[in-house]
Amino acid sequence: MNRYLRSMPLVVLVLLFALPGLALASGPRDGKVVFGGTYTLARGDTLNGDLVVIGGAVTLEPESMVTGNAVLIGGTLSSDAQIVGDLVVIGGVTNLGANSVVRGDVTTLGGILNQAEGSKIYGQVLGGENAQGPFQFPIPSIQIRPFASPGFWQLSLTPVVQALSIGLRSLALAALAVLVVLFWAEPTSRVARAAVGQALVAGGVGLLTIIVVPVLLLLLAITICLIPFSLIGALVMAVAVVFGWVALGQEVGRRLAGAFHWALHPAAEAGIGTLVLTLVADLIGLVPCVGWVVPAVIGLLGLGGVVMTRFGARSYPQVSPTPSAPAAPASA
Repeated sequence: MNRYLRSMPLVVLVLLFALPGLALASGPRDGKVVFGGTYTLARGDTLNGDLVVIGGAVTLEPESMVTGNAVLIGGTLSSDAQIVGDLVVIGGVTNLGANSVVRGDVTTLGGILNQAEGSKIYGQVLGGENAQGPFQFPIPSIQIRPFASPGFWQLSLTPVVQALSIGLRSLALAALAVLVVLFWAEPTSRVARAAVGQALVAGGVGLLTIIVVPVLLLLLAITICLIPFSLIGALVMAVAVVFGWVALGQEVGRRLAGAFHWALHPAAEAGIGTLVLTLVADLIGLVPCVGWVVPAVIGLLGLGGVVMTRFGARSYPQVSPTPSAPAAPASA
């Protein structure tokens, strides 16, 4: 694994170590998470802790201060404040105004950093055109490399394009998870409980489904008149895989919230959990030969949970109603 790929886990670790210091509903002393929407740190105010922005728009006014790290994943960050820790930009746009100060390092991964004259960065700038230090990224590009056999071609993405793809996919799934849980909270919870509580059964059902269903769809596609049913089946299969992944992401978010005593809405749990789950699975997937195992297992567990609960329509195992005890005969 080359030096560009080694830098990607570093950025994710910065994010993951920043998250434990955050409590969304426990007050300003514990940092701030902006998941969509907007947030402004007013002039002269101090945010004690870390600032994490996921697809939102944040403004840090002059003479304000963030005492911890600032992490931007998508969205925009306009700062004229002092950031005491590090600044991490993943797939977003950061505008450092003339009054801005960053005491730590600035790391950009698939993001844009606009630095006005007069702004100060005391640490290293890692990534981007004017990067310093060992983590310098090439300009995003796509390379096409031929196979040994003539007539066959392999599409090879540069590390920055891979990182940007991972970040965008993770954000898209996180946003989808928020919407799914907002409208289907209980079905999603049923799928998660089935997949986690009956992991061996769910994994087996998911493996059987992923083997049998494509064969059936192929047989349907052979007969021209049944091709529409084959396409509908393929679409349902894809929806089931994504729904299962989101359900497991909600479970990850729920456990993170419990571990760090966050008071979160279930939709926020699903968004954060799906983001973390997807980032970790994609990064592990970069490991040659064996990296596909973890994403495959997660996908099979989620798919099995969806099938076992019929898309969350029922619990698994079904709880039969407890028969009521017969009434005692009245004494004479």
